[in-house]
Amino acid sequence: MDGISYLPDFILHHILSFCNTPAELVRMSVLSKSWFNLSASFPCLDFNIRYFRTRESFFKYVEYTTSRFCQQNVTASAHRLKLRATLQEPTELDIVNRCLERVLNKGARELEIDITNSSDVSKYRLPDILLSVSGLESLTIRGCYLPSSFMLDVVHFKSLIQLKLENVPMDDEVIKHLTASCPLLQNFEIRWCHGFKRFCHQNLRKVWIYYNVRVERIDIEAPNLSYLFIEDRDGRGAPRMNLASCRKLTTVSYFGNDFTGFLSQFPFIENLYLATKFIGNSLMLASHSLRTLVLHSNCDLDNIELSTPNLDLFIYSCNPRLLRQPLGDKPGPPVRDLAHLKSCMQCYPHDCIDALWFVKLRLFFDKENGFKVLNLYIRAICGQKLSKLEKLKAIELPPYELEHVELQLDTHEESSAHVAFVDAVLWCCRPRSLTLRSSVPYEEQSDVVKFTFKKLLEQEDQGHTKIQIVSPSSAEAQKHLMDLKSLSMALPREGKKISFIKEEGTLFYQLIIYTFFTSLVNT
Repeated sequence: MDGISYLPDFILHHILSFCNTPAELVRMSVLSKSWFNLSASFPCLDFNIRYFRTRESFFKYVEYTTSRFCQQNVTASAHRLKLRATLQEPTELDIVNRCLERVLNKGARELEIDITNSSDVSKYRLPDILLSVSGLESLTIRGCYLPSSFMLDVVHFKSLIQLKLENVPMDDEVIKHLTASCPLLQNFEIRWCHGFKRFCHQNLRKVWIYYNVRVERIDIEAPNLSYLFIEDRDGRGAPRMNLASCRKLTTVSYFGNDFTGFLSQFPFIENLYLATKFIGNSLMLASHSLRTLVLHSNCDLDNIELSTPNLDLFIYSCNPRLLRQPLGDKPGPPVRDLAHLKSCMQCYPHDCIDALWFVKLRLFFDKENGFKVLNLYIRAICGQKLSKLEKLKAIELPPYELEHVELQLDTHEESSAHVAFVDAVLWCCRPRSLTLRSSVPYEEQSDVVKFTFKKLLEQEDQGHTKIQIVSPSSAEAQKHLMDLKSLSMALPREGKKISFIKEEGTLFYQLIIYTFFTSLVNT
């Protein structure tokens, strides 16, 4: 016998959990008799019809596997049962019923049932035995009726923490009975379940609501609720909401069109993630408690009006691809690690930006919106639209004073596009420090570095300017450079980030090398 087979069953079951398909699990079971028995007692049952070539082979596998599992495990329950199937014949419905009853009689911690049906078979109704599985911690139901005795019998979901319902017919009484049967429930997700209007629960922490029909009003009574996500696929606007008891609700995500008056319903909100297709003349947001705003919209910057005096971070994206993506728990583009910067604005504009975009950005800075931008991060693909900047420079607007600017250079573009990008940014603002980021070594982009260096010098009194190069890899690597020639000679081959820092009329040039080792340390 091999050495692995001597390991405890729970470790061997963990090894089997890395099998992604039934075919892989079957191949493991034929290694030896002991592995055959282990595959039979494996407590994670995952049945997905899309992994099978024929419907007949799928249902045979489901019945055979559940039968073996129940025979091998006399007392043990299943850790997880996932069943995704499409029913076309009554015999298939009978097989699903038998298999569910076998496993649920043993008990389960996680249960996910996803059943669709053809026109020849009625919508699947879950068996009554589901209501007595007291050890369930996570329950997901898609496309099924609840058990026929649901409103008559006592539901024993005393351990349930997470509940997801999708395309499950219900009303407020069903929701009330269900949530009352789950005293430990913390996460509740409801998708396309028509008929509900309100629910209450003392222990709820996070709620996700998706709807594709008109919802006029939603009442939530959950004093411990901290996160709320709403996705409106109906397109007629956000519902009115009664959240008077939700005093801990600080983070809200909304994915939809019209959100007029939506923000006023959340007096304690600190983090707002908003994705909307802009309709109207201006997009207005007002909140004294808001700290973080993530906005995905086709609305131009000059049409955004903010009254958010306590805002620390504003992330703006007008990339249309992001509007088609569900926001989830942490929506939007990746946020740079700029936690040390206050009053920070991050921009993720269209794939191609032009000079007009920078004019709108500059005008946005001048607005008295209660949010004074001090730090700016931009990631953009410039293409050829920034190659002619004469009209931009003809506009007599002074550059906006900023503490720090960070620019992400796209590696697929030529350096001339990067030069134009830096030129437009420095027309728009005058930073005390500037950082260039690129996955390409700056030895290959020396013209971008030289141009940035010259433009920053032009913004300052050059008569008393000194330049210092600092490499953290060596304490003795500091040098004072007085010309661009010595600057280009100092560029390392592995540099990925370059920072220019101004202090009291002196411009310090700081070069930071990210090696493979330091990246491992930071992760």
